Amino acid sequence: MNVGRSGILLLLLALGASCTTTYQARHVPTSGFLGDYSQLRPGRAGEPKLVYFNPAADIRDYEQILIDPIAGYLGKGSRLNKLSAKDRQALLDYFQTTLREQLGRDYKIVDRPGPGVLRLRVGLTDAKGTKPVLDTLSTVTPIGLAISALERVTLGKTLTTGSVRIEAEALDGRTGERLAAMVDERVGAKVTGRFDKWSKWQDARDAFDYWAARMQTTLQTFRERAANAAP
Repeated sequence: MNVGRSGILLLLLALGASCTTTYQARHVPTSGFLGDYSQLRPGRAGEPKLVYFNPAADIRDYEQILIDPIAGYLGKGSRLNKLSAKDRQALLDYFQTTLREQLGRDYKIVDRPGPGVLRLRVGLTDAKGTKPVLDTLSTVTPIGLAISALERVTLGKTLTTGSVRIEAEALDGRTGERLAAMVDERVGAKVTGRFDKWSKWQDARDAFDYWAARMQTTLQTFRERAANAAP
């Protein structure tokens, strides 16, 4: 597989890589946002929980990016249904802004599809805020840490930290062909070494920041490698 074609794949794989303030959830159900999941396979180590890559995709074909408004997909069982409209919109706005800021460093952000446009569809399908006081207490007490460790072993996440789940796909801006797709969820770490756990939605913002930054870095790296490899 050449560098250009692997770029789209790694763009999506970057969404599932590890980071210090959040980690990947063990079980990530689908919501219906993507519609068709038949192409997706279980992710391997370092990949999103579910992932698809179109082997014919070539990242060098795209010079512009269209980022659809982040959707809050209120599927069955989604905890987004329990959020206030204000909290839900704040999460969507934050993710939209950080995606535009990061990807706008290297690509022209456009507002309509067309040739040479990579279209991103992203859906926020589930979110749970941190229980700030309980989370802090369970972090600093030995019994709290022991309980949290047990929760992570049995559930793949702790009950007091926040979590956020997304589904995304990259489409050709002219044809609408699916180039890549993924389903993933990240959960806040119990101890981050920072003093921001009093914020209910800090874990979600950390996950959004991480996803956006990794997408930007991956795209930038593979564009540079493709340019250097060109005759």
